[in-house]
This record gives sequence, structure tokens and C-alpha cells, in this order.
Amino acid sequence: MRIGVVGSMGLDYFAENIRDALRRMGHLVIPLGSAHAQASGRLSARVVMVGRQAWPYLDERIQRRIVKYALNAECEVIVNVDAHLGPGAVARLKRDGARVAFWFPDHVANLGRELMLLGPYDALFFKEPHLVERLRATLDLQAYYLPEACNPRWHRPVTPAGTEPYFVIAGTMRPSRVRLIERLMAKGIPVRLYGGPIPRWLGESPIRAAHVGYPIWCEEKARIFRSAAGVLNTLYPAEVIGVNARLFEAAGCGAAVLTEFRPSVPEMFDIGAEVLAYRDFDDLIDQARRLLEEHGLASRLGDAAARRAHSDHTYEVRLATLLEKVS
Repeated sequence: MRIGVVGSMGLDYFAENIRDALRRMGHLVIPLGSAHAQASGRLSARVVMVGRQAWPYLDERIQRRIVKYALNAECEVIVNVDAHLGPGAVARLKRDGARVAFWFPDHVANLGRELMLLGPYDALFFKEPHLVERLRATLDLQAYYLPEACNPRWHRPVTPAGTEPYFVIAGTMRPSRVRLIERLMAKGIPVRLYGGPIPRWLGESPIRAAHVGYPIWCEEKARIFRSAAGVLNTLYPAEVIGVNARLFEAAGCGAAVLTEFRPSVPEMFDIGAEVLAYRDFDDLIDQARRLLEEHGLASRLGDAAARRAHSDHTYEVRLATLLEKVS
């Protein structure tokens, strides 16, 4: 099948993992690029954002090129993961009979202008069950629950487990995460942080000394996750029932995952045998100390988590469901 993918491509990006999985599934994949103007640095990002607001035709021009490319490539199915793609572009993509799906990889607070709800998609996929239920009940949309996934090509055990005596936390240093890490450090829990630079507006914080200063991808992510005493997965408050990609990636890497509890976690993994979960701060401290002190626990959890992730939670598994719904 000829399948187009709309979204930013890059190392371990959501769209790139989709493209990689579709190829392994035997499909001819046509990367169609991002649906909005891109920027390479913080300053240029601000310039691009202002420019897009002042001159909306910038995105329209990009999206016209996407439509032309997809039609010329005779795409049978198009998987869009870019929330900026306009309803008109979706309608034009369907003009020659292509089926178009939208898969949103973020929490509900990032729905933005909700453009995806106006597009004539054949199916919409979200990782938040509560959102899916409301969209189906109130708007009669073909919305489905589809969690994120791991890519075994990158997210796999590559080193012995639990050899480093600290917890790894990867991602944006947002305020809720910063406050939690500060409390952990005050309790003597050793942490190492990865991700983009910590914003200046967060002010002085002890977490700055624990921050490595760069994000991690692919094989490096797999090595760092697996070798840590544990990977702490803190969830954004707007993730009400669902979970994030980090849970599946870290599990796929064979890490000992200590994740914040959500109702969907026990549906994904066996808590206690494959991952650990915490409901409050005291619970978090108890579980973290257990991982630091109990010999062999990180290895047992990580091995079991990797088996489960590679069996049930890969991009191939998710995309088989997506393609079934739009065919």
C-alpha cells in the first residue's frame, strides 16, 4: 500500500517511527513533511510563530505542496500527526479517494485550535480515552483510542540493567516536574536529567546541577535508560487517564520504569512484575528506594517490560489497528 505520512521527520520523532514501522510492515511510505513552517532555534522559532500568525498563507503554501505531492504520489492512505493541517487540505487530500487518518500524540492541553475536529477525516486517533469518549458522544466523530508505542529498532535492551546508581528523567523541565525533582533530591534520591536546556524563567534550582544539558535519542536513549537504577516517568497533569510515549520507550529499552499511576497503566503493563507505579510522593520515595537497594530488581522488571512492550506495544501493532479502521 502507498501511504503518506504528514509530520516532522527526525531521529526518534513520532512521524519517523511511524514511517519506519510502515516500511517494516511492507508498505511504500511517502514522507510528506510538516504542515507548518519550521524553525531551528529558539529565536527563529519566535520569528516563525509571529510570521505564521501575521501571514497565515505561509502554512497554506506548505499545505498546498503537501496535497500536490500526495496526489502525485497516488497515496492510498495518509496518516497525519500534525495538528496544524487545515480542514481544507484534508478535503483536498481525499479528492482522489485517499483515506485520511489523524493520530494525535499529545495530551488534551495541546489540542490548540482543534483543527482536526473540523477536517473530514476517515478516523481520528487519540491517546486519551476520556477525550475519545466525549468526541464520540457529543460530536459523533469517528474517534478511537490509540496509545503511543515503542520502536524495537531503537527501544531495546543494549546493556546490562541497573548498573548506574541514579534515576533518569528525560523531557522538558516544566514546573510540575521541577517541583517533584526538587523534592526527590531533598530526600536524597539521586537523579540525572536529560532534555533541552532548562528555561531561565524557572530561576535558580538544584536541578540545574543534575541536568546533562541535551536530549537523548535512539541507541543512546536505550543505553542510558537500561543502565539506570530506574527511569522515572512523570506525567503531565492534563494526561487524565492515558499515558505518554516515555512509558513505552523506556519499557522497550528494558529499563526499570517507575511511572506515575493512571487508570490505563494496568491495562498496558503488569504493575509490580513489569513496571512500578506510584500514586503519591511517599509511594514514589518508597518505590525509588526499593529500586536502589534491592539487588536484581531493575533487571527483572526491565526484562519483563521489554518482552511486553515488544509484544503488545510496538508501532506495528498500533498501525495495524489504525489501518484496519480506515480501510
